[in-house]
Amino acid sequence: MKRISVVLIVCAGLLVLVNGARAEEREKCSNASLHGNFGLRATGAIVNGGSIIVLGRFTYDGRGDLSARLFLRLPDASNATDTITGSYSVSPDCTVSDVWHSVISGSDSFHESVLVNQGKGFFILNTTEGAPVVISGEAKRQ
Repeated sequence: MKRISVVLIVCAGLLVLVNGARAEEREKCSNASLHGNFGLRATGAIVNGGSIIVLGRFTYDGRGDLSARLFLRLPDASNATDTITGSYSVSPDCTVSDVWHSVISGSDSFHESVLVNQGKGFFILNTTEGAPVVISGEAKRQ
């Protein structure tokens, strides 16, 4: 009788593990996975010298559009504020590609991100070819 009970417990445990793994396999990300307001902190360097710090508040609509207000501390100790509009696309593997359009400069920048903590945050990297900055950061849902 003990042997049957142990076998049943082991089988039940395996069933739970298999079903849990299947649930994770079914969990896919989409644009809807990135929605709401996020606080961003990013740091980096300007290629020809000096550090840069960026703080911002982003809003993602869950459909592929974003907006933000950024506060920048530049290497010459000056400050700047920028307004961003843009778009994003979330892949099923929970990676994100986006484009930001800066109101101040009128230029676009490109980024790759990874959603973490079930979409409650992300890690981001500026991937703009030829950009004079190297910046990465982290954002958390507000």
